[in-house]
Order: sequence, then structure tokens, then C-alpha cells
Amino acid sequence: MKRVKGTGLCSLVCTAALFVTGCAGTAPDPAGAAARATASPTGSPGERPPHPDRGHSREGTSATPGSADTSRTLPVTPGGSGTASVTRASGTTRGRDTGTRVTLVSYDAASRKAVVRHNAGGPAAALRTGDVVAAPPTRTVPRGALFKVTGVESAGARKTQLTTAPASVADVLGSSRAKGTVPVAPSAWTVDPLLEGLDMVRGLAGGGKADASAGARKPLRLAFDAHVPMFGGKPWLERETRIGGFFEMTPEVSFSYDGRGTADASDATASVKLSGSYRAGWRLKGPVRTPRIAPRVPLAVLAAYPVVMVGSVPVVVSLKLQLVLQVRVDGSLTVDVEQTTGGTLRIGTRYTRETGWQGDGHADGKPVGKGTAEVSGDGELRVLLGPEASIGLYDAVGIDALFGPYLRVKAEQPGLLGASGERRQGRWSVHGGVTLEGSLFSRMPFTILGIRPTPRLLFPLITEEWPLARGTLPPLP
Repeated sequence: MKRVKGTGLCSLVCTAALFVTGCAGTAPDPAGAAARATASPTGSPGERPPHPDRGHSREGTSATPGSADTSRTLPVTPGGSGTASVTRASGTTRGRDTGTRVTLVSYDAASRKAVVRHNAGGPAAALRTGDVVAAPPTRTVPRGALFKVTGVESAGARKTQLTTAPASVADVLGSSRAKGTVPVAPSAWTVDPLLEGLDMVRGLAGGGKADASAGARKPLRLAFDAHVPMFGGKPWLERETRIGGFFEMTPEVSFSYDGRGTADASDATASVKLSGSYRAGWRLKGPVRTPRIAPRVPLAVLAAYPVVMVGSVPVVVSLKLQLVLQVRVDGSLTVDVEQTTGGTLRIGTRYTRETGWQGDGHADGKPVGKGTAEVSGDGELRVLLGPEASIGLYDAVGIDALFGPYLRVKAEQPGLLGASGERRQGRWSVHGGVTLEGSLFSRMPFTILGIRPTPRLLFPLITEEWPLARGTLPPLP
């Protein structure tokens, strides 16, 4: 276990998620080309030109030179060599892999300027206006890039300076198909701790063994144990209350695209999602009562930029997570609780012409192992520990979501009953739960298909809860 320390709070932008793609054939052979997918002039999925050739291509048919191979299914695999791919239009066919490989030296999306270095053995002036460049992260461009070339000029030995314009995944996938899932390894994450004494474990927790098939499917685990300022200027009470716990996840990025044999991006179907298993645990001890001072405590900021290879084209998924602790108290309780829950989650979006962009979310959970619980007092405590996530493509604004496993503790002390003075027992309960809420912003749909939805689409809220423990309280004296 590696211990890291840090201080300070910061606001989130986060994720992680996810991923997605763009690519074309794996060789400059015409049979491996894909048609370019384009949006309507207004960007509306409701307007498109007719496609007289639709439905004429079938699985197993061969493509003629200069035409798109609409039956081509592109593999989705993890990794990336560090070099960028270059695709080019040829006649009416878009997304033809030129076979040229360059390294992105610099890229400024604001000024739309880029510099590439040509690999040894390749032509020094290989790029043309209209080419689409898909680049994985490099040391100088850590988030990768996807752009169309609008201008070319020499920048010295084996280097070319480019002016650029935004491009979409549909520009390189066209009428092809692709579908796959790629795990995100623990080593892919950078972690900026915001809480003193945050523990981080990369790989399997608890000393477990990984079988050979597990590969990168290992969890990233963050744990903490801290005093939480609940009582505003009363340090003797703050010292008595400790809240600790851990969050562990094993994420995967999934992507699918089907151009359906046409050159119209709005006819395509596409989906992007971050999914995987998780475990969350809580250790609560001490008095908690209203008013609380810090209902939301950022614990750490995490970021990863995994590369998904779609055919020969590297696609960069932007995953940003901020692990937060949210504490809500109503009343006055004394607790000594330790509980663990686990389950699965899915955060994503999908597009079809018929439905437009829709949320694709799921969250569930159940108890893990045997926990302990002692509760007294009267009131309710809710402690949420999970990530605020941002999932995008090539660092575009995409899906924002809050995934929140939580623990809810409630105690009721009814007091005296009626004029007889009969004393009644109170009751307490502990529940586990999970909530998932999210929204989709316009830039990621534009990056995928070149189609802009409304500025923000809200996804349906998902909430699930299950009992963990319960008991009785002695009557009031």
C-alpha cells in the first residue's frame, strides 16, 4: 500500500468512465475504406439527403476500388503506439487509412494550430488539406487530439505545421461498424489527494491473487480515516467524531458504432459508456448532530486518458473523477457502524435516429460480508461516498454524472405514550443505497457524429436502497 498525502480542496470536473472511437480501415487498400459520415447543414438529426444506395451492401460482399466497404467490422482493442493515424477522402469515399503515421508534437485547440513530426522512412510532406488526424496522448500533448487539416506548411526537418478544424469520429468510421470493451488499468490513473492521510492501492485489494485472464481488470482503491468538522467551532466535539471508509472500482470503457452502410452520420447508431464493479465501505464512530458544517468533502481528484484502438486509429477517452464525501444530518445521533456494500454501475449514452441521444445508466448494490452497527439518539444520518464523474472523448465535454453509494442511519425515540405515561421502545435501522444521476452536454455528440443535441440532456435519476441492520432502543427514562 502506498500512502500519499495532500491538502486543499478543489472543485470537480469529473468522470470515468469513458471512451469512444473513430477509425477506418487498417491499410491504405481501397477495400478497407469507410465512407465519411456527415451531419446535415443545420446539425439536426431530422434532416438528411436521400441515400439511394442504402441497403445494397451486405455482410460478405466485396467492395470495388474507390467505394466504401460497408460490411467492414473494425476491431476494438486497448493500447496505442504513440503515433497518430491519418485518414483521407478519395472521391466520394471518406475515412481511407493512408498508412501514414506521424507524431503529434504540439496542438492548440483554441488557435487551431498543430505541429506533427513525420516518422523515419515516410514522406516529409505526407499530409494534405482535408486529412483527418487522430492522435493518442504524448508527453507534449497528454490528452491526444482529433482534427481535420485545413492548411499545411513546412516547419523544418521532417516536421509540418498545420491549421486545423474540429473533426468527428464519424469522419473516420463512416459506414463501418465497431464494437468492443476495454479495461482501464489502475496504472492509467493519476491521483491528486485532497485529504491528509489518503491511502491509495493500485491493483488487487486484500492480498488477493489475479488470474492470468484478469489482465488489467484490477481495482483502484482509495481509503481514508479522518475527523470531519461537524460542529462549527467546537473542536472537542469534532475530535470525537470520525468518518472513514473506502471506494474501490474496476472500470471498463465500451464503445459501439454502426454506420449502417450510409454516408449520413445521423443514420448511424452509437453508444459510449463507463461500466464495472465497485465496493464501498464506511466506518462511522461518535456523535453526529445538526447543524453540520461540511456536508460535502472532496477527497481526491483522479484522471485517466486510456487509448482505445478502433482498427488502426487511436481514440482517446477522457475520464475524470472527483471522489467526494457527503454528510447530511438531521437530529442528534451517536453511532458506531462499519458496513460494506458492492455492486455494478454503468454510466453512458446511446444514439439512434429514432430516439436521438438518451442516457444509458444502471446502478445496483447489496451487502458485502458482515458489518457491525450500534445506534442511539433520535435523527437521521446519510453518508455518501462516491465519484462525481466526467466522461468525454478527446477531452471534449461529455457525460457528467454523480455515482453515490451511501449509508443511511435512522433512529426514532417516540418518548411517552398517552396520559398513562407508558414508555415505548425506540427503533433504529441502517440501510445501504446507491444513487446515479447524470446529464449529457453537446460537445461529445458533436465529436462522435457531428450532431449537436440541445445544450444539456438530463438522464433519469436512479436510486436503489436495501436494509443492512436494525435494532431497538431502550425506552426513555
